[in-house]
Amino acid sequence: MRFLIFLVCSITILNAQTIQDCKKRFDTYLNFKGSLNGLVRFDKESISIYNAKGQKEFTAYQKEIPMLAEVFENYDPKAAAKFYKNKADKKLSKQQRDSIRIYLDIPKKTKERTEALPLNGIKVAIDAGHLASSFTEAMNEQKFLYFLRDSLKSTLDTVKIFEADLTYKTSLILKAMLEEKGATVFLTRPTQSLSTFGCSYSYWFANYKQKVLDSLLQINKLEAADYRKLNNLPEYNFFWDFFRDFELANRAKIINAFKPDITTIIHYNVDEKNVPWKKTSPNDYTMAFIGGSFTADRLDNIESKLNFLRLLFGEQLDKSEKISRIAVHEFSENLKIPIACSDDADYLKNNCLCSKSHGVFSRQLILCNKIISPLVYGESLYQDNVDECKWLMKNNTISYGIKTNERVVKVAKSYYNSILMYFTK
Repeated sequence: MRFLIFLVCSITILNAQTIQDCKKRFDTYLNFKGSLNGLVRFDKESISIYNAKGQKEFTAYQKEIPMLAEVFENYDPKAAAKFYKNKADKKLSKQQRDSIRIYLDIPKKTKERTEALPLNGIKVAIDAGHLASSFTEAMNEQKFLYFLRDSLKSTLDTVKIFEADLTYKTSLILKAMLEEKGATVFLTRPTQSLSTFGCSYSYWFANYKQKVLDSLLQINKLEAADYRKLNNLPEYNFFWDFFRDFELANRAKIINAFKPDITTIIHYNVDEKNVPWKKTSPNDYTMAFIGGSFTADRLDNIESKLNFLRLLFGEQLDKSEKISRIAVHEFSENLKIPIACSDDADYLKNNCLCSKSHGVFSRQLILCNKIISPLVYGESLYQDNVDECKWLMKNNTISYGIKTNERVVKVAKSYYNSILMYFTK
């Protein structure tokens, strides 16, 4: 039987991968605390995927791995799901493997990099975390800090900042820096007031919610009980129960359509031990996340399995750790704050796998596992730190036409430096 994947897309040729390479990647990044041991099994010449009933669904053999890495990194979701089902446990001949690969378009880079334009031809996607364009929207999104003057015990004014504003300004400055060096840059939030659907959440809720829910019900991606529940939720609750993850999935979709060479996901953190964030914290750490940390319940559908196999067979996780390691070092050096260890936050200890790089953690996040490119998901600093919150309040610096503060500029510079070093050293 011939297995043909009709894809027209760009790919990066991967280094030869072995079963041992995949096992190392599985242990380091993917198998969260052994939860996949019964679902993924490694033999000397093959890797097999089992379902929850213990039935073998899919097997990859040693000679197939480079081809499978290319297929799953460049898949059309429907075609890849069909391929997964049709291949199952069959071993593909060289002729079959070659017949699959001829349908993968492999363009060559044509833009020459120079000393003045070291990023010429490099495509960078930048995702500025969250959605809010005003403090009121940030309160609904629960991504804001509001410290009253009395709680600060100082002569400074009340602190009032929201993360989506910080990430948006960082993304604009970073974009300008990268374009000066020849990069082609894509922003998931080119306009601060809009979601990736081209409108605000409130507008989407009023005009598109019903159409989307009806469509998902019709194609059996939403159970009838969940459909009824979601239909009855008010706008605030609907954001948390549905829209937030739905919009994140769309971010991954439009990033993948851009086919970036690298993706930067910009976030600003808070001290989890300072909840409910009514006062400042003495702590301040920097860190970054990459994909992985799959659990058995997260490997129960075909989309998750395809993402898992793409990360298992390809080099995205290895390359993500590399760019993230550089970024965390840049954050620490430029911002003068320490790099986080797993004991510095409960979510690092309980929900992440530690990579071999200090401050880089594998975590089950939608963007980290759905985006098809090396990536850095940066959490550069703690907004609620006693000093950071005061610095972040300032609007006393203009960088590339953006009015902001020195901390935001330094964060953008850190991302810029890490991208430049990743591609030139």
